[in-house]
Amino acid sequence: MAKFISSIGQISGKLGGVVFKRRGNKTFITKVPVHIKPAKDPATLQRRKKFAWVGKFTKAVNSSPILHSLWKPLSTRSVSVYNNIFQSVFGSIDIKDLSGIPIFIPYFSPFSLINKSVTFGKSSIFVEVDPLGVTLGIDLAKEISIVAAGIMVLSDPETEGFPEFLFLPVQSGKLPLTLNRNSNFIVPVENTDSVYYDCYRTKKAYLTLITLDASGNPVQHSVIIS
Repeated sequence: MAKFISSIGQISGKLGGVVFKRRGNKTFITKVPVHIKPAKDPATLQRRKKFAWVGKFTKAVNSSPILHSLWKPLSTRSVSVYNNIFQSVFGSIDIKDLSGIPIFIPYFSPFSLINKSVTFGKSSIFVEVDPLGVTLGIDLAKEISIVAAGIMVLSDPETEGFPEFLFLPVQSGKLPLTLNRNSNFIVPVENTDSVYYDCYRTKKAYLTLITLDASGNPVQHSVIIS
């Protein structure tokens, strides 16, 4: 209901289909907001589920300093790192069942890997990769070390009250970069993350190998290991 707020006829509140708002000595008129009941059809609910899943995955990627830094050269004032990651992940996930490999790294010229394996241990993820070889364009004079980094997705909780999905950024320690022998990475699950790790039946890891220069800055990255 509208009401007069002074003797000279100033008005504030709702009147018919408009709302009068006072800011200082000025009166603004806006339309009454229309409240639309959210649709609950299966297609709409599935889109919301996908948006929520991708948003949480993107947040985990964006919170990892090393993964965030891979996207920084592509960010602008109008398109942030978060938005670039979200668009990439969203486009790679199937809306029906959230299947597919989430593309969480910039997909320009990632170096390939021949054979790789991922094993979930009691408190760590073990990643083994065959020798990289000399054909990948890796410059050992510049690229000194290498790490495995990515996102672990936990689902199907054993404990009631836990979220359906949990997304945790993970990273191994640095290894000296070599091209002629296997690389074995240990990705620890530490602190509070270890509690969640034990409370979910299904575990997936999406990882990439990142080469680093002498200052620890990323130089290039591999395809996704999953």
